Amino acid sequence: MPDFPLRTARLDLRPHRPEDLDDLLAFHSDPDVVRYVPWPVRDRAATEETLRTKLGQGSWRGPGQWMVLAVELRETATVIGEVLLKHAGDQQGELGFALAREHQGRGYAAEAARELLRVGFDELGLHRVTAVCIEENHDSARLLQRLGFRREARTVDSAFHKGAWVTQLVYGITEVEWRAGPPATDDVADVLAVVRTFFAAFTSGGDVDARIDALRAVLLPQAVVVRTCGLPPAVYDVTSFLEPRRALLSDGTLVDFSEHAVQGRVDVFGDVAHWFGSYEKDGFLRGEPGAGAGMKSVQLVRTPDGWRVSAAAWDDERDGLRLGDHVADERYV
Repeated sequence: MPDFPLRTARLDLRPHRPEDLDDLLAFHSDPDVVRYVPWPVRDRAATEETLRTKLGQGSWRGPGQWMVLAVELRETATVIGEVLLKHAGDQQGELGFALAREHQGRGYAAEAARELLRVGFDELGLHRVTAVCIEENHDSARLLQRLGFRREARTVDSAFHKGAWVTQLVYGITEVEWRAGPPATDDVADVLAVVRTFFAAFTSGGDVDARIDALRAVLLPQAVVVRTCGLPPAVYDVTSFLEPRRALLSDGTLVDFSEHAVQGRVDVFGDVAHWFGSYEKDGFLRGEPGAGAGMKSVQLVRTPDGWRVSAAAWDDERDGLRLGDHVADERYV
């Protein structure tokens, strides 16, 4: 049984207390926080009821039981989240976490999860820990990958979550992998940064030249870009792709225009990577409002200067084709 509190550089992980109610309510009642977790948005009464349950979950108990710990920010003595470890039997565990929205993006979730994994492997004798997240929960997926978890499965429509069937991603890490440490580089984060640069380039207004030049910098000089959109494929080299778009975004043809990714998937193997996902765009074309959506495929290779785009292709929604027609099939040749 670990000694509480578990202390990290900035946090104390400890069993819940009755006085945690107000802090818990602040994020249990936040729709953005609970969007991907099993429990619903809770009012004060519902939060108080679940807190009574948590008061009895502050220890490592038998198979099937969760150890649920408050994540307290030491500087303010505020509970900013929760971290969970399930006793799954046979030296197996399952990790979970939730964090208040205003404290996300500061590394607190990783700090708390890393400490709970240390306890699981060093003090509780676990051999393997898993974690499950909904496919659209990209932040949790990236966090698990930073912690060293492997993605082991993608289970389609495997849970009925808040009124809809959802696809889940299953991650796992063994004691040996944990002790070896996470990869030295976060390739997924680096690939996503390149993808964000790709989409950000197509924004009208100030700094168009800087955004287009930033995209050119992450394209291989020999990169190929292909547009389909229900027409014969149009194949561009880097210059013939970028320069007409630079003009459209800066000469008033496109106004208040932007493109942004909605969701996507990254696959990395060695020095090759692929992003495939959906995107949306809207703005004014020659004074007329318009909007659209589609799917984009971006292929990347690792170079001495980092990940670079070797090829990209896109297709847009049109009559007879909607994003819901996306086919994902992992059959092998």
